[in-house]
Amino acid sequence: MSSQLSSLLHMPIRPDAEATAQTLELTRRLGKLPRHIRQVFLLSRLEQLSHSEIASFMGIAADKVERAMLRVMHHAHRDLADTHAPLAIHDQADAWYIHLQSPAATASQRIEFRHWIDADPANLAAFQASERLWRQLQPAAALLGASGWHRRKRRGYLGWYLLTAFIGSLMVTAEAFS
Repeated sequence: MSSQLSSLLHMPIRPDAEATAQTLELTRRLGKLPRHIRQVFLLSRLEQLSHSEIASFMGIAADKVERAMLRVMHHAHRDLADTHAPLAIHDQADAWYIHLQSPAATASQRIEFRHWIDADPANLAAFQASERLWRQLQPAAALLGASGWHRRKRRGYLGWYLLTAFIGSLMVTAEAFS
């Protein structure tokens, strides 16, 4: 199962992909998420970093990376989900899809996942919908991360903001004296 997931998890970026209405809608939705959640998502999708690498880069726990990715999936799934299955099943499928990407996923959890998939055809359909959504998020990620902001650590932003505020205050002071 993990080899099947591995081929889907990090699909190559297609630079020639045109911005469809759905891609623009997903980009708009994801743009409303908090910055750190978008950064986790972009590091995963664009830089193809593992959960543990993202956690190390951002200085957070690996379970927070998983929760952030799950929040992205839930946020993107709204109104895009297949209406044939209840939303609770889609939420479970998203949780499984994200968790199976994590290095924290154990063999017993993978067996539990197989039992969940085999329990109901709606579970398999919801999981496949999660896989499709994950692939659909790639062009939206490319749009969101086009500037490369997600590659910088947060401390750099704080320094940049302080420098900008200092220069701004110097300009205001210079204007006041002229």
